[in-house]
Amino acid sequence: MQKRVTFGAVLLIIAALILSGCAPRSGAGSSAMMADSDELFIDLPAIVIDFASDGSPSIGGMSPEDMSATANMNMSALSALSTLAIPADWIHYFTATNIQHMEVNNGADGISLMVNGQPLPSLMWDKGSLVATAEIVERFNFMVIPTFNKVLPLVQNLGISVILRFPVMAGADMIPMMVEGDGSAADMAKMAQEEFLAAVGAPPKINLPVMYNADGSWSLGDLTDTEWSSLTMVPLQALRLDSGLIFALSTAGVSSMTLATDPTGIHISINDTKLPYLSWGSGEVQHMLALSQKMGLLAVSGVGMADMDAVLSMIEALLPIIQVADVSISIHLP
Repeated sequence: MQKRVTFGAVLLIIAALILSGCAPRSGAGSSAMMADSDELFIDLPAIVIDFASDGSPSIGGMSPEDMSATANMNMSALSALSTLAIPADWIHYFTATNIQHMEVNNGADGISLMVNGQPLPSLMWDKGSLVATAEIVERFNFMVIPTFNKVLPLVQNLGISVILRFPVMAGADMIPMMVEGDGSAADMAKMAQEEFLAAVGAPPKINLPVMYNADGSWSLGDLTDTEWSSLTMVPLQALRLDSGLIFALSTAGVSSMTLATDPTGIHISINDTKLPYLSWGSGEVQHMLALSQKMGLLAVSGVGMADMDAVLSMIEALLPIIQVADVSISIHLP
């Protein structure tokens, strides 16, 4: 009994030490508010893990070894924290490119990714889309963890966030954990979309219902894939599907699949049931492109910096058009 009490006390000490290194979390409280009183839920502030220049981690100014000494116990969980160490070369790279912090935030509305206080494209959901995903996984017998269909709907009830914070380059301004308002990627994306809509009056709308046959061929409108290929001089027969795949999908009860875009993001539906979607409505793509350029991730052999800048400028000009458009491509199976 004494050992159980001691073990529980140690866990409480460790939890207190970890929570002492916390920061405000976007959407904090939403998971608790959404869950019923008799439901499991966890809703915590963001846990901040600081990395030194050599890549060693600490929480609240304490290393895993410090926490272990404070708790007077060699906890395997604390040993696991030591494995979070990042190679020093990566830390130097983040510092040199002014990447000050990254966050992974799981909440009631989805799992969001943020770098330097602004979002990247993230997976968003509601209870209906999580339940639908669990049902589809079960229907197709995908290889996942046992009871996955029961666990997945509970994801909304877990409000957990981890922030990785890196050394700041000398002379650089500190970037807030959350960047909002004037000058943010979300603000600039919103202005660009509003300017485009003001110029054209109404968002573009495209609907492409593709009808597949049992042999894998397809038609769009009143034209077959062969006729579309002849009309466009593009080998569109390459979009034919294997007849075995069509049979398997139809046998599993799939009659339609839809890929659609709107100002909030990219959506996928199966049999008109919406699944979690990829967000892009708050400047996520714009921020991702800016970060990629700053970090040198867009460098292409044989393409000069001026040429890459021109390509990025073209993409940025097209993004408002793409993001405000309502586009739907649906596949209908026999």
